[in-house]
Amino acid sequence: FRSDGTVEAVAGTTRDVTELDRANQALQEADRRKDEFLATLAHELRNPLAPLRNGVELLAVAEDLGAVSEAQAIMGRQVDHMVHLVDDLLDLSRVSRGVIELRLDHNDLVDVLNMAADTNRPLIAARGHRFTMELPKEELHVHGDATRLAQIFGNLINNAAKYTDPGGRIAVRAERQGDRVRVSVSDNGIGIQASQLHRVFDMFAQVEDGQGHSGGGLGIGLHIVKRLVEMHQGGIEARSDGLGAGSTFTVTLPLSKVEAKADPAPKASVRKHRVLIVDDNVDAAFTLSLMLKKKGHDVHATYGAKEALDLAAGF
Repeated sequence: FRSDGTVEAVAGTTRDVTELDRANQALQEADRRKDEFLATLAHELRNPLAPLRNGVELLAVAEDLGAVSEAQAIMGRQVDHMVHLVDDLLDLSRVSRGVIELRLDHNDLVDVLNMAADTNRPLIAARGHRFTMELPKEELHVHGDATRLAQIFGNLINNAAKYTDPGGRIAVRAERQGDRVRVSVSDNGIGIQASQLHRVFDMFAQVEDGQGHSGGGLGIGLHIVKRLVEMHQGGIEARSDGLGAGSTFTVTLPLSKVEAKADPAPKASVRKHRVLIVDDNVDAAFTLSLMLKKKGHDVHATYGAKEALDLAAGF
């Protein structure tokens, strides 16, 4: 300041905080999506509980085999749904930590795709979809984990069935492209907005129908699929012409050269075994014990490690 109090000069520093601001926005977005995921998870896990509880009550009062069979079918479907959700959560954890171990083998692509399709046929039939598969006549082998490969394509077919209105069309097509194979799963369902295409493989991403409604699920299936494809040295892309125009997911995988496998040895007949079950979850141990006893095995269940060690030597 001058002696009269007026400003003589101003000194200052500037700092570019653009990256910091972007990082803060990314953290806020991640936190928001995490909260949405937890709310969705609670909703998805709670949904099967009502029919499961109703099924238990129905079994308690059922007076004919028809009612019992119907209750068992309902409970079986809901348990399968919960198992699918929990498996996805476990896979997400394993993928994020990089601890998934692939059981590598040379797999016939047609067998893998048929396995994926068979898993989803009940859902496809229930929604009245027309389902077609266009598979190559030549044997194409991919080097990878058969279960995980079937999971990749099974998830894509499942999504196509869920996000397509009843009576829709779903098509699976596989073709060779040089030393790689290209598999596409197409549908004429709700489609994907152009603004969402770039993030469909993001963790917790939910595909919406343009009215703010999502098709359910946890928003982690496609993220897991992408990571599994990459673990098999492959790639995946999503295409859609917009809402109502359907979508196509395309997976490319490297082919492997393998000689035809010899016929597998015939399976041995089931023998009676002596089985010791150890689990601190009493209900789990008890129900597994009942099931194995029904199959003719000699079973003993225990709920603690020390007791199990004491019994193991004699049993």
